[in-house]
Amino acid sequence: MKVGIIGAGLAGLAAGLELAENGHEVEVLERRPRAGGATYSFRDDETDDEVDNGQHLFMECTTAYRAFLERLGTLHLTYRQERLHVPVFDRDGRRSDLWSSNLPLGLHLAPAILRYRHLSWRQKAQIVRAFLALRFLQVHQRGRLEDITFEEWLRERKQSTDTIREFWDFLVIPTLNCRAGETSASQAIFVLEEGFQKDARAAALAVPAVGLSTLHVEPAIRAIEKRGGTVSLRTKIEGIEVEDGRVAGLTVRGGEQRCFDACVSALPPWRLLPLLPKEVRAVEPFAGLARFQPAPILNLHLWFDRPVADFAFAAFIRSEVQWAFNRSHVGGEDREGRQHLVISISAPADDLFPIPREEVCARILPQLREALPAAREAQLVQYRVLKEPEATFVPAPGLERPGPRTPLPNLFLAGSYTNTGWPATMESAVRSGLTAARVVNDRGT
Repeated sequence: MKVGIIGAGLAGLAAGLELAENGHEVEVLERRPRAGGATYSFRDDETDDEVDNGQHLFMECTTAYRAFLERLGTLHLTYRQERLHVPVFDRDGRRSDLWSSNLPLGLHLAPAILRYRHLSWRQKAQIVRAFLALRFLQVHQRGRLEDITFEEWLRERKQSTDTIREFWDFLVIPTLNCRAGETSASQAIFVLEEGFQKDARAAALAVPAVGLSTLHVEPAIRAIEKRGGTVSLRTKIEGIEVEDGRVAGLTVRGGEQRCFDACVSALPPWRLLPLLPKEVRAVEPFAGLARFQPAPILNLHLWFDRPVADFAFAAFIRSEVQWAFNRSHVGGEDREGRQHLVISISAPADDLFPIPREEVCARILPQLREALPAAREAQLVQYRVLKEPEATFVPAPGLERPGPRTPLPNLFLAGSYTNTGWPATMESAVRSGLTAARVVNDRGT
């Protein structure tokens, strides 16, 4: 079959590779001059470093994304832990680590929580109570989790406001890009169960040691092209033409129409809906896509004239910094003693994201210097602020994520927002692309 894939993000590339490998004639169409969607990198003019548009990490339990990198032959270009170990700094620079021990599953986090200095004994007792409730959660209790927030579930387990803010939000913000009061209990509990309840090594973290385009975008394009497919950049789709209940063609900027036997939309829902005819938008699952809301992520790249941190990555509590990634340590960017840190801020404060880039740096840099004493004397050589206003979606209660099939028999859906079970991560994007490709392939056999 001739298959058109709208969007060359991670989901579109995964779908394209799977379909091309199965012998289909694939064209991936991307409106921008680069592929990668929300996961790409570019060469910084001032420093000549390869800079990601957003800092990404993955975990040992994200098996589909790891398998995708193995398929591309690039898994070795990542920095991976054997077990979870994260230094956590408070605003005054006190450090206390969270790690997974060799104790049996269920007890593997106990030593770290007992020694964790950023929480009181009262808070630790609350956390143990919630983890026990999570471990013994019954099937009949899960039905309502889609309809309540994680904060509501936590309140029912006697979690205080400060415990929710300083521990549970600390866990869910980097994975769900929203707070406990915004996400469904179901989605947050899925993350906790996958990361902390099934395997003691599941939460081990990994980060790219190279730019995302080097890690998976360019290798995926080469793999698609090697199998006879094409990736067409600067090809904006302006409309999806529907006739007799099926997709008749894709209208490209300038009026050209491309025709395919099947189409896969790998666009986020707010990008897909305007391309559909009005009468199609009113039909489920398309009508439900209007309920998806984008969520932003902000990244601040900082280049110092000397080393200011000895960790690969670290988390921060009671600070807007959230996470710091040491690209010099992970990716070997050290030159003449300088150091490149990336500050990643998920679910940024409402008054942080809109302000000018220089004000972002002026607001965040002092907080980092307060937490890391070595950064106080270091000179900031260069900085870059990158804003992704549509990085993920908010997994709100009651939100119904669609599957790959639609009422149009030759239009299929992919993207991290689809019903993969996983939050809006690289794992979900890859899973969605593979699932859509397999459905298309089954249709053509």
